Amino acid sequence: MIERETWAEVVLDYRSLPFEGIEREIEVKLPNTQMAVAIIGPRRVGKTYLMRQIMEGLKAEGVPEESIAYVNLEDPRLVGASLDDLMTLLEVLREMGGEKFYLFLDEVQAVEGWERFVRYLLDTGHRVFVSGSSSKLLSKEIATQLRGRSIGVRVFPFSFREFLRARGFQFKRYLSSAEKARLRALLGEYLEWGGYPEAVLNPHMRIEVLKGILDLAIYRDIVERWDVRNVSALRLLLKILARSSHLTLTKAYSTMKSLGISIGKGTVADYLEYLSDAFILHRLPPYVKSYKKAELLGFKPYLVDNGLLRIMGVKDRGRLLENLVMVELLRRGFEPEEDLFYVPGDGWEVDFLAGDELIQVSYELHPLNRERELGALAKAVKRTDAERLTVVTFADKGSVELNGKRIEVVPLHEWLLR
Repeated sequence: MIERETWAEVVLDYRSLPFEGIEREIEVKLPNTQMAVAIIGPRRVGKTYLMRQIMEGLKAEGVPEESIAYVNLEDPRLVGASLDDLMTLLEVLREMGGEKFYLFLDEVQAVEGWERFVRYLLDTGHRVFVSGSSSKLLSKEIATQLRGRSIGVRVFPFSFREFLRARGFQFKRYLSSAEKARLRALLGEYLEWGGYPEAVLNPHMRIEVLKGILDLAIYRDIVERWDVRNVSALRLLLKILARSSHLTLTKAYSTMKSLGISIGKGTVADYLEYLSDAFILHRLPPYVKSYKKAELLGFKPYLVDNGLLRIMGVKDRGRLLENLVMVELLRRGFEPEEDLFYVPGDGWEVDFLAGDELIQVSYELHPLNRERELGALAKAVKRTDAERLTVVTFADKGSVELNGKRIEVVPLHEWLLR
């Protein structure tokens, strides 16, 4: 049993912690109805920091500090906390001067029966924010546990704008030649090493940081959760995904068998699901009407951050650029199989159909690829309802008229900063 004094100490200790860091450009709209806000995303992207940022915003709006409480339920002082203990926490908060609370429960899965407590809070007029560690409860499962009484807020590694802020670079409309050179250098760093906050803030040890994040995600979110025995096969599959432009379950299975890995096809399918559930892998389906054809064409695999690709040996800048665009589209709210696809054709392909926009990604346009890249867009527009045609490159800029269609060529930094 957690003593009342312990609960009070925990709440007050967290309340007194200084708040500092890089402001996240993540909009969190509080629901008008009694619903919890579930903060979801991969490990080490700043879910806890976002909670603290929301708390600071509430205080700035005039919400009394005694009405705001943050608790990390994996705090060592709270080991063994039960549902009854959570009810004691509520009593303590009332004694400390509040009536209706904004309660932030981090690592909520640490207490069995937490969902009943959250529903009780909602029913009694409190505002609740939860996040969870995927070692025992995947963050995206929070919404399932609350049975439609939550809304999700997705958190990804730093956007390019957040990355620039972390590097102390202020982007503005007009830049000097020196500022342009620095922006280009920073863009190159972001392209290669991604935006995991710890890696960005500790560039001198980013390889170690990124390897640690990947190991944590694999062992805590997959191996422990799903009791995976063949860890080497899981790691090999992830490396295959990192280095593949397209993949099917059959191809992944065949590749692993050819490398001497003894594994069943069903296990490969399970591993793909585990990697997706842990937010490491994102699979982009083809824009086709036939389910059978979609299965034959397979998916395009992307990882949640370029830094993970980099530590697995991926150096191709075209591959890195495409992965970066995919993650940014996810950050902007597009969902694979809903409004985000790739468009396959007979000898051509367009990388992304995002809503009503076709996006082709090419590190640069030159005489050898220009006709292919632009021609694919002109063909794909006939198969879709796309209204905008875009080519994202590292540095090229302009517009092209092709078959009566205007194609905008956008440099990566402009596209990311829109």
